[in-house]
Amino acid sequence: MSNISDLRDAAPEWYEARKVEFQGRGYPSLGEVPENTTYKSRQSTLFKTGTEREEIRKAFFADPRSEPANLTAAEISAWGRELRERVQANIPPADFLTDREIALMRARFERPRARR
Repeated sequence: MSNISDLRDAAPEWYEARKVEFQGRGYPSLGEVPENTTYKSRQSTLFKTGTEREEIRKAFFADPRSEPANLTAAEISAWGRELRERVQANIPPADFLTDREIALMRARFERPRARR
């Protein structure tokens, strides 16, 4: 028994915290979890009367951004092609090595190595 008490006395500082964790102590009880009172007040604002829902719907459709698309699929594709061409025209030319320059560099640095 004296050996056990000697081992407990020689245990590192973190041992007690880990022991409590392994035994399941130190965790909050489910009965002590605080109740979220703001959830119920927020949830109650989601329910609207028929009149309120109708007002919200009218306000939504009165906004010009809620109008449906007035273009056909072909018109949308043509607009996309035109926009792509304008973007491509503004891309500067590539400023990196050409295939020929890469081949010259490889020819210069690729040397046979002794293998055995």
